[in-house]
Amino acid sequence: MLEQALTRLRAGDGPGAETALAAATWTPDDVRVLHLRAVAAHLRRDDAAAERLVAEAISVATDPVVLASLHNDLGNMRLEAGDPAAAIAAYESSLAVHPTDVPTWANLATALRLARDPARAGEAGLRALELEPMSSLGRGALTAAVLALTADGAEARALELVRRWVRVDPDHPGARHRLAALGGLPPPDRAPDDYVETLFDATAEAFDPHLAGLGYRAPELVADRVAAVLGRPAGELDVADLGCGTGLVGALVRPWARTLSGCDLSVNMLRLAQVRGCYDVLQRAELGAFLRAEPTAYDLVVGADTLCYLGDLGPTTTAAAWSLRPGGVLVATVERLVDGVGDWRLTSSGRYAHGEEYLRSVSAVAGLGDVEVTPVHLRLEAGVPVEGLLWSARRPVTGSGPTAAGERPAQGATTARAEGRMGG
Repeated sequence: MLEQALTRLRAGDGPGAETALAAATWTPDDVRVLHLRAVAAHLRRDDAAAERLVAEAISVATDPVVLASLHNDLGNMRLEAGDPAAAIAAYESSLAVHPTDVPTWANLATALRLARDPARAGEAGLRALELEPMSSLGRGALTAAVLALTADGAEARALELVRRWVRVDPDHPGARHRLAALGGLPPPDRAPDDYVETLFDATAEAFDPHLAGLGYRAPELVADRVAAVLGRPAGELDVADLGCGTGLVGALVRPWARTLSGCDLSVNMLRLAQVRGCYDVLQRAELGAFLRAEPTAYDLVVGADTLCYLGDLGPTTTAAAWSLRPGGVLVATVERLVDGVGDWRLTSSGRYAHGEEYLRSVSAVAGLGDVEVTPVHLRLEAGVPVEGLLWSARRPVTGSGPTAAGERPAQGATTARAEGRMGG
């Protein structure tokens, strides 16, 4: 019966687990049963019962590993119930018994960050990484802590934390990218693919609700520009969505599409996009490789908040022009280089900002015309609007240029990655 209860809990079926446990024979001091009952109570959102049952299990547990696990699970329950301060106490109790448990250090980092203590969250994440080099949990906790410190304006503390991270994890591209974003290294001309993939794999499940709370406007801005340039939708175009994410843009441009293809580096994002059901093809691919693989394949190429992970947009713009049919249109958003100094800049957020004239320049080099660049607000960060640019350009119906002449664009610094197609 205990195995049956455990199976039901793994399936998220709290009532089914409680039914199985009710049929089991057990003693009041059976730690396993108390633990399973606590998880079942938590699943049916009875937090008081879950706390009481875990407390009973903790009071009778004698094995240190089991005791640490119970404190950790109590922390998880409290965190999911929206009480990070209480979760911190539980995680610290777990680590007092089992101080080398990496998942608990990562959980503590999350609770500290949610309790608005990103400096201590960073220390906990760093400890996880010291205990297990290359730990995805430690890296994820550190990334979140650095972002929180940066958002709070504590860039000096964020820089010191990333310097320590790089000493522990010197080959991790995400750590080095963060260090460059905070001024500790010369800026690369694009974020590493591994960094982008890890970032969005980690945030995929919370992506849509998080952006909804930030007044995210990029998908609507792109769709409005598509309507302005192409007119009423007739379902006749072959459309590519670059960095499609969960499909927020795809759902809006689908009415124009005969076929809609999306690419993204994040498998978790692609899974959510597939659930949305608006794509004919989804492909795990770096966007430059995706575009170069399909010459003159598309009537419309869109990208909302995708190009902000690229500094040098020249290779990607040329690849987009190569992939467009004559008369085809590119519509995208970027973050705006507000002071207008230079072509592009890596900001402390880890994203790139671009200048208006730079967008016009790379469009011209790629042989694109009818260029429109409009200042827009993309979303809020810390209550402040993020300045952006809405950019559209068209491949001429006739004329010369790198794409019209049929010359395949060079890969440049772009990593060629294209793999794994999924049906929409």
